[in-house]
Amino acid sequence: MRFVSFACLLVCLSACGGNSSTKTTARQPKDQSSQQVVTNDKSSKSVPAKDHQPTKQTAHSPKKNGKTQVAGHAQGSKHRGKRSHSANRKNRKPAHGKNHKPNPSHSDKRGKSIAIGDTVPEFEVTLGGKAWKLSDLRKNKKWSKDGTVVLTFWCSFCHSCRDVERPLDKLAGIYKGQVAVLAIDASYGETSDGVAKFAKKRGLQLPIALNPDGKVADLFGTSKTTTTVVIDKKGVLRYCGRFSDGQHAYAEDAVKSVLAGKPVKVKKTRHRG
Repeated sequence: MRFVSFACLLVCLSACGGNSSTKTTARQPKDQSSQQVVTNDKSSKSVPAKDHQPTKQTAHSPKKNGKTQVAGHAQGSKHRGKRSHSANRKNRKPAHGKNHKPNPSHSDKRGKSIAIGDTVPEFEVTLGGKAWKLSDLRKNKKWSKDGTVVLTFWCSFCHSCRDVERPLDKLAGIYKGQVAVLAIDASYGETSDGVAKFAKKRGLQLPIALNPDGKVADLFGTSKTTTTVVIDKKGVLRYCGRFSDGQHAYAEDAVKSVLAGKPVKVKKTRHRG
């Protein structure tokens, strides 16, 4: 009897264990991505789980019309940032040396400029506090033997003039008594005293004439400093342009040709301040 009872106990334990394992395998984990919803027609459909709702984009919103909209700048709104480079270029002021300071009362009264080969008309400048005409400069034997004159436009505040003034002063020393070599300041606001002090500080010996109304610059069709003109003994314009560059001494070459009675090879160059 005891053996039968023990056997029956084993059978009962086996039955209980089998039911327990069956129940365990019957349980399936819930799908985290979707859940089944039963309707009246016994059909089911999948709906997204609440834990997986799409999040809003903060850095960039979806593309619209092929363009990505940046958060914080809605389409059509004005961006209050820095001005564009093109706008800044338009409002840029010219650097010193590229333009002389014109007299405001004379800015709209410019006449026709002369050309190479034309006789230079009479004009007037201030030199040493006195008025000098072109004819006076040409007749002064202390400066010019035959009336040849060289004028280089110059001012005290131009960085380009600092590169030219010493070679110009040297040219004046070389041809002293033969050619009148002068600097001419056509910048509005410069004074004789101020220019004289600046020239002394820079060690310049050549005469510097003033023409604050800018008429002489207009006569030769220039608004840029360091432009140089060479006028021969007959008063004819033989050269107009740059004083020199890294390879050519345009003004000095023109002077040599004029004194030798030969044609000037380079009669005109681009004005650069």
